[in-house]
Amino acid sequence: MKANRYNTASSMPRDSLAAAVISFGRLLKEHGLTISLPAVMDALAGLSETGVSNVNDFKTVLRCNFMTRVEDGPIFERLFAEFWVQAGGRSAQEQAEASARPSEGPGGPEPFSEADMILAAAGIVPSQEEAAWTARPYVIYSPHEALKERDFKEMPSGDDARIELLIREIVRPLFKRVGVRKRPFWRGVTLDFRKLFRRNVLYGGDVVEIPRLRPKRRLKKLVFLCDVSGSMNPYTRFMLRFIRELQELPTKVETFVFATRLTRITSILRRLPFPRAMEEIGHTARDWSGGTRIGGCLGAFTSSFGESLLRPSTVVLIHSDGWDRGEIRALEREMARIQRRTYRIIWINPLLGGASYEPTCRGMRTALPYVDAFLPGHNVLGLERVAGALRTLL
Repeated sequence: MKANRYNTASSMPRDSLAAAVISFGRLLKEHGLTISLPAVMDALAGLSETGVSNVNDFKTVLRCNFMTRVEDGPIFERLFAEFWVQAGGRSAQEQAEASARPSEGPGGPEPFSEADMILAAAGIVPSQEEAAWTARPYVIYSPHEALKERDFKEMPSGDDARIELLIREIVRPLFKRVGVRKRPFWRGVTLDFRKLFRRNVLYGGDVVEIPRLRPKRRLKKLVFLCDVSGSMNPYTRFMLRFIRELQELPTKVETFVFATRLTRITSILRRLPFPRAMEEIGHTARDWSGGTRIGGCLGAFTSSFGESLLRPSTVVLIHSDGWDRGEIRALEREMARIQRRTYRIIWINPLLGGASYEPTCRGMRTALPYVDAFLPGHNVLGLERVAGALRTLL
């Protein structure tokens, strides 16, 4: 019976619609929603019953099968609009009907015009469904994607609100990284059935004691060291916005800025709205937009905060272009010390986003041997890669 339930490919109007739904499911999965293959097959089965003539029915079928949490609603709505609603103005209903329409002529279906810009899928058979999960989503253009690819140094201040929303979305999946192991807790919501049965045997089977469990958090601690020298000015506020969102994680997140000296700004970012926090940081870090002494600032960090923050459960993230006017031996010594005492070091360099970039400056060359991950941070896609790296490490 189960096999028949999911064998719906023959009842689908057209294989290209099935491929589009599969790709839409993968797109949702990339943005943190829990999507399984049975859920996709159920969605296809539902569409085979409702058809594609009504856009509300079409959207409802996908929402019912792909949304498992109420808080996933805004992401689903945005991605639905980006994937199924065309820039040329065609609705999801028209898009789905076009995907379901039989091909005309011996040459197969007509290719979509440039104005369509959404579905490039055609002729994917049921045996290729698994391969469709690893294909790129059939989204060729969206305003959000264009904004994600724009370099921060070219970003006008009017786009800050949109960038803030995108940063919140890429950070959001990290909040699901809570350890799956459980630990006893008197006020948990999950029952510990093993202890419940064992303890209540003493009462003749009556349930008197109700032992409970709650998730055991196993998140790593995060330490950010952000270069605020003049060369990093175009990128600093976006990185600090990213860190501000990460401070909501259920783990310890410490933040420092440096140029020629080290300044701790954790409490400023946590207690103030972001615009006011940026003003306060500008007054507190008096070396803002100055020169750079990375080695000396790392030395100040390890000597003043190393005992409490540099642990095997700590991930250190350094945001800098690597230009260092200080003593290069000090940089090498401090990087080696941090590497020995922490879990991982991630270096985020905005210049890495350039196609022809090579780490030729002496500071970057010296630090690289001690770095576990070398990532760009010049746009939202770069921050998305940083969030992805953190998701695997936390």
